[in-house]
Amino acid sequence: MKKETVLTAVVFLVVGFLAGYITDAQLNWSGRQKAVAVGTASMPAGMPGATQGGGMAGLPEGHPPIDTALMIKQLSDQAAQNPKDAEIPLKLANFLYDQRQYEQSIEWYQRSLALNPKNVNARTDMGTAYYYTGQIGEALKEYSQSLAIDPDHKPTLLNMIVVNLEGNHDYPAARKAWDRLHKLDPSNPNLQDLKQKLDAAQGSGAGAPTTR
Repeated sequence: MKKETVLTAVVFLVVGFLAGYITDAQLNWSGRQKAVAVGTASMPAGMPGATQGGGMAGLPEGHPPIDTALMIKQLSDQAAQNPKDAEIPLKLANFLYDQRQYEQSIEWYQRSLALNPKNVNARTDMGTAYYYTGQIGEALKEYSQSLAIDPDHKPTLLNMIVVNLEGNHDYPAARKAWDRLHKLDPSNPNLQDLKQKLDAAQGSGAGAPTTR
């Protein structure tokens, strides 16, 4: 084999390895549990609970830029080639969520959950995506299904508090979820702020809950 041929092969192997490493790093970052933002001060219009931020959502500091269209195509192709693999649509759902493409992420969460309906993390993430599109009733329905599978799922309980408090204005339901989370995780850093908001809301005598 020629020296030039060997060098070319090595170069392609190195490039392929780096591309795979970057892709896996991005998807692993995207796979973290999604949670509704606590507080409403930084909500962009039409996106309840979301927080504003520059750059590409979901990328850690110093991460190289990701070709979003290429990533979506690659994962879509993989999902088509592996129609019984629940993890591939879940990776794509998480990636789309991190790009704030919430409507599209819901579609892929649904595909993943059709294959693995007991994945409470995926179901809770889909509920959060529903919330960010203003579909509060759908969000609460998904959270309820998650808790039916795992009554002690802390991220779901946290999101139940926030959505019932700030989205649905169902303060008794928010208080019930708060009490449950406090019992399970009394050191949760969000609890004190949420308790203050609940106390203020219930003290104001606000109206009945509303769903959309």
